[in-house]
Amino acid sequence: MADPGVSQPSVSLGRLPFSLPADRLRTAATEILADAGRELDRLRSAPASVDGLLRPLDAVLIEVRNVAQHGGVLFQVHPDAELRAVAREVSESAERLVNEFRVDRTTYDRLRAIDVAGVDPPTRHALEKLLREMRRAGVERSDGERAEILRLTNEIDRTANEFAGKISDGARQIELASVRDLAGLPPDYLAAHTPAADGTVRISSKYPDALPILSYADRAEVRRRMLAALLTVAYPENLPVLDRMLRLRHEYAGRLGYPEYATFATEDKMLGSPDQVTELLDRVAQLLTDAARADLARFLARKRRDEPGATGLEPWDAAFWGDGYYDTKIRAEEFGVDPRRLRAYLPYGAIRDGLFTLCHELFGLSFVRAADAPTWHPDVEAYDVHRDGRLLGRCYLDLVPRDGKYNHAAEFEVRVGVAGRSLPQAALVCNFVDPRVPRETARMEYRNVITFFHEFGHLLHALLSGHGPWLYTSMSFIEWDFVEAPSQLFEEWARDPATLGRFARDPDSGEPIPADLLRQVVAAEALGRGSRWLRQVALASISLEMYRRDPAGLDTDAVFRDVWESRFPEKAPPEYHPQAAWGHLAGYTALYYTYVWSAVIARDLLTPFGERGSLTDPETAARYADEILVPGSTRPAAELVRRFLGREIAFDAFATWALAGRGPQERKL
Repeated sequence: MADPGVSQPSVSLGRLPFSLPADRLRTAATEILADAGRELDRLRSAPASVDGLLRPLDAVLIEVRNVAQHGGVLFQVHPDAELRAVAREVSESAERLVNEFRVDRTTYDRLRAIDVAGVDPPTRHALEKLLREMRRAGVERSDGERAEILRLTNEIDRTANEFAGKISDGARQIELASVRDLAGLPPDYLAAHTPAADGTVRISSKYPDALPILSYADRAEVRRRMLAALLTVAYPENLPVLDRMLRLRHEYAGRLGYPEYATFATEDKMLGSPDQVTELLDRVAQLLTDAARADLARFLARKRRDEPGATGLEPWDAAFWGDGYYDTKIRAEEFGVDPRRLRAYLPYGAIRDGLFTLCHELFGLSFVRAADAPTWHPDVEAYDVHRDGRLLGRCYLDLVPRDGKYNHAAEFEVRVGVAGRSLPQAALVCNFVDPRVPRETARMEYRNVITFFHEFGHLLHALLSGHGPWLYTSMSFIEWDFVEAPSQLFEEWARDPATLGRFARDPDSGEPIPADLLRQVVAAEALGRGSRWLRQVALASISLEMYRRDPAGLDTDAVFRDVWESRFPEKAPPEYHPQAAWGHLAGYTALYYTYVWSAVIARDLLTPFGERGSLTDPETAARYADEILVPGSTRPAAELVRRFLGREIAFDAFATWALAGRGPQERKL
């Protein structure tokens, strides 16, 4: 936290409020970037010192990053297509300026000349990361090479945005002959999906519509059609864009002296190389393959009660896309956990407010509705966040799906937070709340509650870390294979019955969630864990291989199927093309493995809570916040973990958790 004796800036969007129409957004951003460009030119001859060069440079880069983030968020969320297009243009303009700065040899040489003797460790660490980023961008190459690398960098940014835009615009629909095709769906879902005059019902592939179909629809054909809609979003239009993105990044890595892009992408991360990533994925796969096969056999046995002649599972039964129909059936029949019953106690308003209360108890945070704060859509909620009575920053909750909006779940930085300059602002952009139902009482799927907590973990990290001394010590510059660990850890509070039981309540009857149902939820939680995490290993392997192979003539459909089937004991049907809508291939590139590696870290970070016997132990929670979240990227991630645990990261906690609920003969550590 910043020194309490120093006055803090207020929450502000500065020269780029959300209310600007498209033409004024372009004009305002152009003026800011022009000013920044002039300042960068001036700093090329500034004194080679922390105060003479690094500090004013940091201020300029923050200003440019804010423009990029502002445009990037509006590109993903704004309801107006024209403004989304201008927002993308603005974001790309800011990124081009940063790209040009990264290959500026004059500024690089002056930064290298700064005397760091006696400089505090966070400042030294920030400078080291800035210089490393410039080297990795090609600043030490010849003039001609730098020009070509810069051209490739800008083209990669444009292509990645094109890929993301087609996903946002690519929602599909299925049309059902009548409401009878929705047999098995919960009452509130049926009430929100009334038939048209001719009796037909249209269901979109957006998450509040699609995921309940995959979990509850008794008619297999309905589940099949919905899964096909989900896994063909942005197909075929995004396949050539993906091909182009892979080619550009491969060429970029080659010009920088790397054999392929995966080596470049992993070099500055915790694991450090594709071989280390593969070693991790092999280890987790070895741990989980037998467990996953046992899960699938269990799901198939349940299917055979409905279809005695069934010889295998279909992707829309359970195996391919996370929780599915037959795992949901088993939870209801064997554990007494019917997610439709659970859903009744999970209204969005109560979950949100309970989450706020939890954050107050754990970390001393207070969320105050900023009713007059401008937003990009009436559905967006804005909150000013305080810690121990001091303003920490602002967050935005955009949780209702709409046309043209980012169609998954993510946390986006809105404004950079740096001590004495600006307070952090961040947005959760998710698709949890059915727009046809009053927001406060709209029911959430339990899996979406867990996702809500996961993304909120990112939000907490952004808000708590946004008070460090430098841009390059903020959360955004921590190793990208650590960034999911705090969010994976925060999911555990959504799984904790003592925590969930405090705010899960049926808004219609006022009845709190029954204690027996909470116990059953805990008992059922391990069901399918082996297959779920082996699926993550498969996806991580696909992400790595997409960027490890020569893209010349590469068939991404074949890569997806072949790598999937080498890792997972079920086939990937050729009619599905999930890579066309897999936004992580643009943003995380080869680094989707971060979810697996971060899960290993997160399970280990839980051990001090387990030693105290409570997830809500305030002393452990405060220490976790202050030693893991608040520092941001002032130190390497491994050092943050080492300080909190008092030792190096261990695999044992993840292994024990991953095989929980299985007999000793099934454990294979």
